[in-house]
Amino acid sequence: MAVKKAWVISVAMASAMMFAQGARAAGDLGTDAIKNHDWATAEQQLKAGLQQDPGNLSRQLNLAWVYAQTGRKDEAAALYRDILKRDQDRVATLSGHDGTPMAMLAQRGLALLSSK
Repeated sequence: MAVKKAWVISVAMASAMMFAQGARAAGDLGTDAIKNHDWATAEQQLKAGLQQDPGNLSRQLNLAWVYAQTGRKDEAAALYRDILKRDQDRVATLSGHDGTPMAMLAQRGLALLSSK
């Protein structure tokens, strides 16, 4: 059980860093707040960025992560599913700066939600 919990935590941290790094590449201010676990500031900045660019997948992934970290699993899952739906339309095949497909990051996020 401890090994599984450690694995979940390490995957969660890796996913968070990928989300944050993807947003940094997009010039998103919310990443510093995410790194500092300042969820309220991160949410505010990410939502402001999404008002200007609603299709920004990095910001959506980061906002989903913020929702997950603040106990709003339903809202997080809805964002992850939206990204996956776009992948069906071949929009979310875009990758983060490290080459990881956005859809894969969304799938990881959904998996983390169901493992908590």
